[in-house]
Amino acid sequence: MRTVILGSVAMRFLEGGADIPDELIRAVTDGTTIFLCGAGVSMRVDLPSFKRLTEQIYDKLVESYTNEFAELHAFQREEYDRALRSLEKRTHRPGTPSRVRTAVGELLKAASGIALPDHLALLQLSRDADGRPRILTTNFDTLFERAADAAGLRDARSHAGKSIPKPGGPGDYGILHLHGRIRDPTLGLVESDLILTSADFGDAYLRDGWASQYIEDRMRLNTLVLVGYAAEDPALRLLLETLDADRERFRDLKEVYAIERQKDGSASMWKAKGIKPIEFTDYDAIYATLGEWSRYALQPAAYGRARITSILGVPPGAPTGGASP
Repeated sequence: MRTVILGSVAMRFLEGGADIPDELIRAVTDGTTIFLCGAGVSMRVDLPSFKRLTEQIYDKLVESYTNEFAELHAFQREEYDRALRSLEKRTHRPGTPSRVRTAVGELLKAASGIALPDHLALLQLSRDADGRPRILTTNFDTLFERAADAAGLRDARSHAGKSIPKPGGPGDYGILHLHGRIRDPTLGLVESDLILTSADFGDAYLRDGWASQYIEDRMRLNTLVLVGYAAEDPALRLLLETLDADRERFRDLKEVYAIERQKDGSASMWKAKGIKPIEFTDYDAIYATLGEWSRYALQPAAYGRARITSILGVPPGAPTGGASP
């Protein structure tokens, strides 16, 4: 097992963690990386997965997918966006807001005052070259905004959907909700359109294609790191297919990594999509490593000196023989 050796081909921040490639660590430190975060991050504070959110929507609307063949078939295939499209069509009343989307906003409201160390660590890792937060998420919730607000982070502006700043433009920083955002009156954030159903995904990634174009442009500029997704994540199906297709067509695209819990065959599934997996034994190890990594990213020189001192067993303040990270 490799240990922490700063400046080597990889770094392991914690025992029982995984090796983080040196080139990725440098990219994060240089501000050329952007983290793309999914539902797995918010599930750490009891928000639902896409599957569970879909089930909760049915419960809230007092509906059942078992009585509708199309919706039952979609559930069996783990195509929850298609189930929600069917549900929305049959429950929508002309001239009224979508009951499905109203339910989403109510179900994803987070309790006030909860600690959000994982979200904060990701905000600290996903920064531009000027040190401003620049994080991409497909989550509808506003937990990154709440974490930024609680920590007093500057320049953590919230953007959603088509209003996301263009990659590489002067306003290309903040919290970027690729699939939209719910309302958060505490932070003064209004709701945006959501990419929730199969029709929404089809428009964003196929018919209009603005989301596909955004991802392609982003991959030309930044190393992308996926956190909180599985290789076969149903809510991310079209996005992952876009990543895979673009990798085949354009050889100048930056590397894409995925940080995830190891499962049978998961590494092979990621690699088949052109994505480099960094796999851990469990989720606690993932987020403990992200927390430690964020401390390194904020002060790499001081972190390196402290770790070398710890490894060599040198008392604090004593010379370390000129060792440096």
